[in-house]
Order: sequence, then structure tokens, then C-alpha cells
Amino acid sequence: MIDQSPAIHLVILEAEEPDYLRQVAESIQEQFDLDVTVGKPLGLPTYALDPVRKQYNSNLILKRLAETCPPHAVKVLGLTAVDLFSPIFTYVFGEALFQGKSAVISAFRLRGVPDAKAALGCPPLMNRMEKEAVHELGHTFGLRHCLDPDCVMNYSSGVQCADRKFPFFCPACRELLLWSLKKSMRE
Repeated sequence: MIDQSPAIHLVILEAEEPDYLRQVAESIQEQFDLDVTVGKPLGLPTYALDPVRKQYNSNLILKRLAETCPPHAVKVLGLTAVDLFSPIFTYVFGEALFQGKSAVISAFRLRGVPDAKAALGCPPLMNRMEKEAVHELGHTFGLRHCLDPDCVMNYSSGVQCADRKFPFFCPACRELLLWSLKKSMRE
């Protein structure tokens, strides 16, 4: 067996790799200073579909991602284009297990347009996906929402908020992340 260095593992919850995958992977690698691996596309998470809401339960997806995380991965991030919800929210851009192993993000609401098929490769969507990926993974490393409106860990109540912030951590969040990364590498 080949010994792999610790990595953040990306799982595509679609039939094929999305256009924004490379940019998201590069941003994750830059912000977390960890290798990024990409698994084969797993297809739609039909197990999480709520037929009444016509949305996918992000909590069920997080559980499945955590169960299927490869041994070399310190975290796993699912990427999809389906409409996500959490039982306490009408919809979510993404969700993470706080200080856990898994996170998921969706392009569906981040497109910012009513037609779910529009704008798949547009730069605003790519930038939003990049920020949302770093944000949700930040939660897996124990970072909470930040009050700095420019920090990637600032809460996004809509796409305008996501557009306003930067795709990186403020100095305070960066310091907390570095501490958490050191701690998780020792465990």
C-alpha cells in the first residue's frame, strides 16, 4: 500500500466533474496548505432527496461523506449542483460538520439566477464556489463565523454577501486555522 500524505478529498456528487473543480481545488490547497485529491464522480445523492421539498438533505449527505472518507483524507468535501436544505433552513449554500470530517457545497443557489442550468461556467459562480468550499472546510477545522465582512468565514445570507468577501481568511481566522491544522496533524 502506498503511504499518502494527509489531504483534503473532493467528492463530486454529480455524473461528471464540474467546470469549477480545478479552481476550487487550487484555492483549497492554497488556503489549507494540504494536498487535494479528487475521487471519481459518485452521481446524484438520491438517498438524500426529500420528494416533498424537491431538495436534498445536506445532513444526510454529510453523514455519507464522513462514512466514505478515504483513510489518507483529513477532511472530505462534496461538490454538487442540487438544491440543498438543512432541516432548520429553507436552503443552504453548503454545510459542514463543525470540527468534523465532512462538508458539502452546492452550486444551485450560488448561481444567483432562477434557472438552475444557467451560468455553470461563469466566473461569479466559480468565485462563489471557491469561497464556499474554503468557508465550509474552515468549519470542519473548528472555525466559527467571523465578524470581519471581508473574511471568508463571514456568514453569507445571500450571493451578494458571498461576492463581497475575499476567498481567504482574515489574520485572526488564519491563526486559529494554523493552530487547528497543527492539532489535527498530531491526532
